[in-house]
Amino acid sequence: MGPEAPGRRLPQQEAAGAATAAGPGSEAGPGTGAGAEAEAEGRDRRLVLPAFPGTAGYGALRRALTKLGLRHAADVLRPPRSAPHRGFHVVGGLWFPGRGPDARLAVDPGFLEESRNRWQASGDSRAPEAVAVLRTLAAAVDRDPAALHRIVLYQLSCLLVDGEGGPTAGAARALGVHPDDAGLLADAVAAGFPPSGRVRRAAEEIADAWQESRLVRAGQLAAALPAAPADPVLSALLAEVRRATDSVERLMADARALVRRGRPHEAAAAWLAAAQKAVDDPRARTGLLGAAVLAADADAEREGTEGGAPGGAPGTGARDGVRAAVSAGGVRVTWSPAPHGAVPYGGPAPWYRTVRFPEGAPHKAVEVGEPGPGGAVSDPDPPTGRKLRYAVIPLRGDGVAGVPRVTPPVLVRPEVTRPKAVPVPGGIRLDWEVHPEAVEVAAVRRPAAGRGTTAASGAASGPTPVPCGLHGLVDRPLPPGRYHYLVSCAYVRGESREVVWSPGREVTARAVEWPSPVERLLVDGPDTSDAPDGPGGPDSPGFPGFPGFPGGAADVVGAPRLRLSWPEPERGQVRLVHWHGRPAEPGEDVSELLPELPPVRVPSPDATAGGDGNGDGDRDRDGEAPAVPGDGRPWSGTEFVPRPGARNRITAVSVLGGRAVAGASVLVETPGAVGDLMARRLDGDRIEVWFTWPEPAVLVLLRWEQDGGRRERRIPRSLCLGTGVVLPAGTGECRITVVPLPRPDADFAASGPAVTVLPAVPAHAAVPATAGTAVAVPSVAPAVAVAVPPAAPAVPAEAVTDTDTPEGGSPEGGAPEGGSPGAGSGSRDAAGASVPDGSSAVEPSGEEPSGEEPPGEEPPGSSPGRRGWWRRSAR
Repeated sequence: MGPEAPGRRLPQQEAAGAATAAGPGSEAGPGTGAGAEAEAEGRDRRLVLPAFPGTAGYGALRRALTKLGLRHAADVLRPPRSAPHRGFHVVGGLWFPGRGPDARLAVDPGFLEESRNRWQASGDSRAPEAVAVLRTLAAAVDRDPAALHRIVLYQLSCLLVDGEGGPTAGAARALGVHPDDAGLLADAVAAGFPPSGRVRRAAEEIADAWQESRLVRAGQLAAALPAAPADPVLSALLAEVRRATDSVERLMADARALVRRGRPHEAAAAWLAAAQKAVDDPRARTGLLGAAVLAADADAEREGTEGGAPGGAPGTGARDGVRAAVSAGGVRVTWSPAPHGAVPYGGPAPWYRTVRFPEGAPHKAVEVGEPGPGGAVSDPDPPTGRKLRYAVIPLRGDGVAGVPRVTPPVLVRPEVTRPKAVPVPGGIRLDWEVHPEAVEVAAVRRPAAGRGTTAASGAASGPTPVPCGLHGLVDRPLPPGRYHYLVSCAYVRGESREVVWSPGREVTARAVEWPSPVERLLVDGPDTSDAPDGPGGPDSPGFPGFPGFPGGAADVVGAPRLRLSWPEPERGQVRLVHWHGRPAEPGEDVSELLPELPPVRVPSPDATAGGDGNGDGDRDRDGEAPAVPGDGRPWSGTEFVPRPGARNRITAVSVLGGRAVAGASVLVETPGAVGDLMARRLDGDRIEVWFTWPEPAVLVLLRWEQDGGRRERRIPRSLCLGTGVVLPAGTGECRITVVPLPRPDADFAASGPAVTVLPAVPAHAAVPATAGTAVAVPSVAPAVAVAVPPAAPAVPAEAVTDTDTPEGGSPEGGAPEGGSPGAGSGSRDAAGASVPDGSSAVEPSGEEPSGEEPPGEEPPGSSPGRRGWWRRSAR
């Protein structure tokens, strides 16, 4: 612990019963002890206890002793391995018995120094802390010779009162008190020393408050103590507190009167005197700040400056050497420190405390930064939208050393920060950061000087408000050129809720020419004029009933050639790319993504006139311009090969220079082909269909046509893994078609169907009746009871999502017989030999037509025990 801070000195008086200590390190002769003297003179031995420790810093001293494991201050006077003694005396001062029978050793500065030396030589681990405590006690004795006696008496009294057995002579002896004084001390404590509580806390704190000029706190503590204590030192201190309080009240009354008479400088001096006597009085601080504002404004008016004294730029918040500058990071306050000796009391240059308060409200002052000797401090988060004052207060210790210097009013309206201008398709995007308290942002655009454009060219020549949000704007459409934007922020002013705007920050941006996005992208199957006819002849359609199927030009293995068409954009060249991830919005800037996007695959560079093998092309296969879909604009097109077994999102990207924008997109699915399509009759009114699932499709459309009618089922993948599909059908010829279906969001599905034909049952032939089914479908044809060999067990039926087309519904053709890829080029018999549609297969009765396999043999690829009439689709 260091020496006590300079401040008020405590009033010192000797307590009744205390004797003047002997000289440093001396022994008094016989008959000079207080007890012997009282006996010889026949006077009563009485002890008046101190009502408070009587020294500042008592709380820190008590904590240090506790940390050392000591009970009271007298314990630290006897270092380890000291000679035994019968105790210390507290009557007639603090002393230990000397070598003679009536000699005594007074505890004076010399005694304390000897104790310090013995602690340092003891080798005890507590020695450094003990030496520090002894230095503190020595400093207290230097200021008041009776200080240590008071401290020990006060601590002993507290320990006796708080002890379990109360104040007794035995308890006093246990604390180290000499037996001659133990009973007297115990009686004095029992006579009325206060217990632990509010009174003792006030007694232990009041010396600190008085020395630190915390007059308000000292008055509060004095109110908790007896008004007329028996302790003369405490009584004198309370009287000093009352006199100082009255003096401060008179000073503040005088200062208020001077303000009313228009004498702000004299009022500031009076407020300063009050603030120095009562550093913790908020009225004195507020009054001092208010008077300093009036004095500074009066000086500025007298000097005829708008912003302050000569040398301060008008309106910059500079005055009397102090300046407040508003910036993006808040407010920075700078000042010129006063020269040495220019402030009252002389001494070293003062430190400074900076405070901020709203205009007209010095009672709301808050400290900014930390006090220090420097000439600058930053306020990173000042209130916005209201006028503020900053005051720089010179300090001496914790007290005010002079009248504060105050800035003119400062209005904090932070501008946007970190603005960034980025050209975007068709215009400009501005991004910025705003102060958290900004409630609105406004932007005004004007063309750069000499670059003004007319409204007809897309931008007004004068200032034009631009809609924006708190964090940015997008301004389009704009013709290419340079533009200036003035961006201002709005703030709400205090309780009035008035909105104030910042002057604005100017941002320069340039709009550049961008390619135009492709507005439409069409996908279709290629020209099929050379493809074979449909099953019904040259005029029959291909497969219009299957959504998106190109009608005969697809490859069964999943590599169809499709055609893309698009209207030419006004600016830029078109690239067709495979898009991954989130689909881009038309017009979105994809310049940075373009190098990573793979182009679509075309059959060959000469497959489409004008194509370059990278998805570009603007002519059809005959070299003629594609048909214009009615809007009069030129169109381009190209064939491409989608990736098989995948979802292909094709996006038309317009490129101009190093910039690219996304245009229209199409989603083309190319699910795998249906394989190993087979069908057999279970009985006279049921057939079973088997096929290999076309991965990665999740749904297929199964159609069967018989006797001029057509029916359909949509079969999910989960119901067809390893099982067949049972359909209601009669004994007539049945044409079966299976095609993968696209997902609902697909624009086009490029995959061919698989087709097979199950011949009619010949007249007078027995129809096999086998048991078992994978997916049960209710029969709509008359049942025919025919005995057939049993089949292998089938998987129980599950629910199926399907749609029926009634008998006689709208007719739709199937795949071409031998022309279209994916359509069966004919039927195959059970041995795999090609059988023309409508011809007979194995007779149920066992008769073997010429060229057919003998009865009783399973068709290749069928399950053991499954007998029936099988038909497999062409591959």
